[in-house]
Amino acid sequence: MSKVINLIILILTLTSLIPVNYLLAYDISSDPQLLFWLVPWGPSNGTYENLLPYLQNLIVGIVFPFNTYNLGNENVSLQQALSYGNNKYWISEQLSKLDILYNSSNLLFINFFLTTDNWRGYLTNVTHVQILLLNYTLHKIANVTNGGEKLVVGVSEMNDLNNYSYYEVYSLIKQILPNAKLFYYTDLGQSVSSVESIFKYLQSSGITLNYIGYDVYPYPSYSYVNGVIYIPDNYVNQILDLQNFVNQQGVSFFIGEIGLRDGDIKGYINPASTTYIDFNSTVGYQDTIDYYEDIISQLSSMAISLIGIWNYDGWNGDPFGLWDNPYFNQLLKFIGIHPIKIAKVDVISTFPYYCINGTIYNVNRTYIVILPANITFVNEKYINSTSRLILTNVIVNGNNTSRSFVVNQQGEYSIIANYVIQYYVTVNVNVSAYVNGIKEELNSGWYNRGAIVQVFPQIIPISQYEIYNITRTFNFTVDYPMSIKIPYILEYYVNVNFTGPSILAVINGTNRTLVNGYYPAGTIIEIPKYESLNPYTRLEIISLPQKFIVNAPLQVNIKAISQFLVLINLPNGSISGWYNNGSVIVIPKVIEINGTTYILNGSNKIEITRPLFITPKYIKLVNSTETNTEVTTTNIETTSQTSNMLNSSTTITQSLISHNTLNITALILIIILSIIATVVVIVIAKKQ
Repeated sequence: MSKVINLIILILTLTSLIPVNYLLAYDISSDPQLLFWLVPWGPSNGTYENLLPYLQNLIVGIVFPFNTYNLGNENVSLQQALSYGNNKYWISEQLSKLDILYNSSNLLFINFFLTTDNWRGYLTNVTHVQILLLNYTLHKIANVTNGGEKLVVGVSEMNDLNNYSYYEVYSLIKQILPNAKLFYYTDLGQSVSSVESIFKYLQSSGITLNYIGYDVYPYPSYSYVNGVIYIPDNYVNQILDLQNFVNQQGVSFFIGEIGLRDGDIKGYINPASTTYIDFNSTVGYQDTIDYYEDIISQLSSMAISLIGIWNYDGWNGDPFGLWDNPYFNQLLKFIGIHPIKIAKVDVISTFPYYCINGTIYNVNRTYIVILPANITFVNEKYINSTSRLILTNVIVNGNNTSRSFVVNQQGEYSIIANYVIQYYVTVNVNVSAYVNGIKEELNSGWYNRGAIVQVFPQIIPISQYEIYNITRTFNFTVDYPMSIKIPYILEYYVNVNFTGPSILAVINGTNRTLVNGYYPAGTIIEIPKYESLNPYTRLEIISLPQKFIVNAPLQVNIKAISQFLVLINLPNGSISGWYNNGSVIVIPKVIEINGTTYILNGSNKIEITRPLFITPKYIKLVNSTETNTEVTTTNIETTSQTSNMLNSSTTITQSLISHNTLNITALILIIILSIIATVVVIVIAKKQ
């Protein structure tokens, strides 16, 4: 309570000393924000990660220092500069901090120390090597931050630097990090007019400093009254003068850093010195926190809301860092900062990013995230119209989970998100196939890279009378987007409308039985006009036309008439040929041969129902007068007529005709019988 009373007395005392035009600046503002500077030369134990629970209320600043004091040669290469001193290690360390902290922060400061071998405030101009290292580091930062988004970038305490060198530095930053804001702060040894001059010079060159400020190490000492320290009046006025100018320019004022020797009871004396005056581990650490509270309270009353302090130590190993102070949390709570629940998340995946609470994070690295954390993985990502990535499963600490889940408990989470590349495969026909040994329907669509596909022989119905016939196995592997032509035969159904026994046809030049069924498109079918069943029996096939090509579903109407070989020997010749089954042959009842009359003994009508070889019996009439004359024998050969049958059940009528020759054996028999009959007639005639 006494300390609070002393602080009130101090503020009232200070108020009476401040000119009237600055009175409004002392209105107490809301809780200030701490700008917490991280340097690369602390212990390599990730102490900065302990800041992450506070990141919602803290602003982190990352210092990128360079060793450049003895590297002024214009011919020095980038590799030589990186290899000099600690440059490569320091840059790498700070980039790793940026990588981890960036997604968890709303705003980050980046501070470049262009030299560390001696105080940077003595530099009058920047060197080739400093620009070389700055350019290299800026490009690395740009890759992580999308050209400087959420960044405030600049330099500090460059008291003696000429105006053009300021331009060189800030124009390079603006060029490589176009989305970043810019800052500059300096120590109280650089006058307000000097800072104003720098601002105006840069502004005239198209560069605006968005944040301007001082750091606070008053010389020779902070003022000390009854255990309370405060900034001396002259420095308060200097700070307020610059703050007034900054406000007029419409930009932001801040305190770049304050510092006290940690654990030194008299750390307020010559605070810029690294030499301890009265270190006391028992009470000194608490005193240090109390001093910080005093200074922050005073600055806050001056409407200064952003104040920088050090993490592990200061600019070059000095003891200004607060991380080892056991009462550090007390300071955070004093300004309204309370820790929040966090978790460490490590994601391994072939897909480049995922989201935590709507913010994109890169994979294959570790992040500290604020809980609750809604982690979501992209379900599918199209690379182009024929390639995409598909999420197959997500494993958290060895257990499968969904693509979107919430982490509520503190701890470490090892997450594996498995993706598969898929290619679009176009097929000319939908078929059944084995994909990696599993039977499924194969159609145009997405298939995993490396999938082995086996299409087996099958019939694919296209319509009621049309099919695709796959007659052989077809294999392929999905190695890229593909257009697959599965070989098949287009076949049409041919319906043979025929009630008799099977008939033969010439199908693509081969004699085959013509049956109902599917025939490949383009098949040529020819139906012979006659089909021999034996030497004495045949079928007359009636089909128009006799030859057709299968280029659509067909119905073929076929009529077959049985025909028999017939030989009828008559006294005056013979009747022979092929006759339809059931046909009737009428032979003459009376035959005149050279005046001799022969009378048929029996019916003159012969019905053909089988092969027939006969000699009808004729009786010779005896006259009183006979004349010996030569007998003329007439051979009559009759061939039955074919008939046409119209196919009335389809629009396509086919006539299928082929030719069978007369059996040689039958002809010989006819000739022999004819000769015998002739001889008999002659002999009878002579006897009479």
